[in-house]
Amino acid sequence: MKTSFYISIRYFFSKKKTNIVNIILFLSTLSLTISTLTLSIILSVFSGLKDLNVKFYKTHYPDITISSNSNEKEIHVNDNILLKKIKDTKGILAFSKTMEKKVYFHYKDDVYLFYLKGVDSEYQKVMNIFQKIIINKNTKNDKMNIYVSLFFPIIHYLSFLPVKIKFFYFFKKNKHLVPFFIEKKAKIKGFFKFNQQTDHKYLFCDLYEIQNLIKRNVFQTLEIKISKNENVEQIKRILKKKLGSQFLIKTRIEEEKAFYKVINTEKIFIYFLFSLIALITGFNLMSAIYILQIDKKNQLFVLWSFGYSLYDIKKIFFYIGILITFFGWVTGIFVSYIVFFLQKTYHIFMIVEKIPFPLKFTIEDFFLITPVIFFVGIIVSFLSYRKRYF
Repeated sequence: MKTSFYISIRYFFSKKKTNIVNIILFLSTLSLTISTLTLSIILSVFSGLKDLNVKFYKTHYPDITISSNSNEKEIHVNDNILLKKIKDTKGILAFSKTMEKKVYFHYKDDVYLFYLKGVDSEYQKVMNIFQKIIINKNTKNDKMNIYVSLFFPIIHYLSFLPVKIKFFYFFKKNKHLVPFFIEKKAKIKGFFKFNQQTDHKYLFCDLYEIQNLIKRNVFQTLEIKISKNENVEQIKRILKKKLGSQFLIKTRIEEEKAFYKVINTEKIFIYFLFSLIALITGFNLMSAIYILQIDKKNQLFVLWSFGYSLYDIKKIFFYIGILITFFGWVTGIFVSYIVFFLQKTYHIFMIVEKIPFPLKFTIEDFFLITPVIFFVGIIVSFLSYRKRYF
């Protein structure tokens, strides 16, 4: 074994008789390098996107949301028992009462569809990145006072003129929910800044604005922020025990599950696709071994004449295949680390302005890449090993 391995190392590094053999060996190593690099970067993109999504949800969504599990889907503001149970729960930093309605925003002859979200004064404690700027403190009027995004698509046309809001509401009649439109003139009270997704889809107002409009002292959701060191799932279990089955309690992680399911499915599909591509490109290795056998035919005949067995001669080329695979894998991993470093330091590739393309190389990805590349190298080397060319 040692003799065959030493000979394979010498054949791999020594200068070949014809330059074409060197080129073929180089191309074979390069193909495995590219396969490793591509697989590494693709898996790193998925890991980076997963991390980016976790940060996004952590920043832009509450840790826990509580809503009614009944048909009415509304909770009375004066439900002091509910609020006391939440206040007494250890680990909860703040909670906010919110209500959300789909509205039609009328301006002149144009109609825009938005979500109108009513929030109380505690909302900024729950969502730290939410900011609002009040520009019109005069709220003593018969219009609904709303906050629009600084990036509101029609802000340049609106100025501060009154506009009109219309939305569906449901009232109970003979145990059935009957929809009807509520229409109200609105006035811009100020601006808000949250995130790109919310800024283009939402309008905000104080919770009491919606309550006054529907003439009901209710809210839909309690949004909760917990301490950093607290376990979200544990607090959920405590709240579920305190509140019972009449309330629906969801954590931020549960909101993320749909995204995780999609991204993990795509990651598995891409992984197997690029593994198949690596297997196909790996067959360049068979050509390289065959050409090298032809190049070394005279030397192999000498070895055979001195009693070196055919089995040991075949092992030489098996080891050469493993060496080519090893150097292709090492080079691919090394280049991928350079790409990660450059992207992390200089943000060469951007998703959108100010958001660099996320790359994250994990131990899990490393153990997904390595078996595939070596499996390809070993299989192809073994197939070449079984051929009898001399």
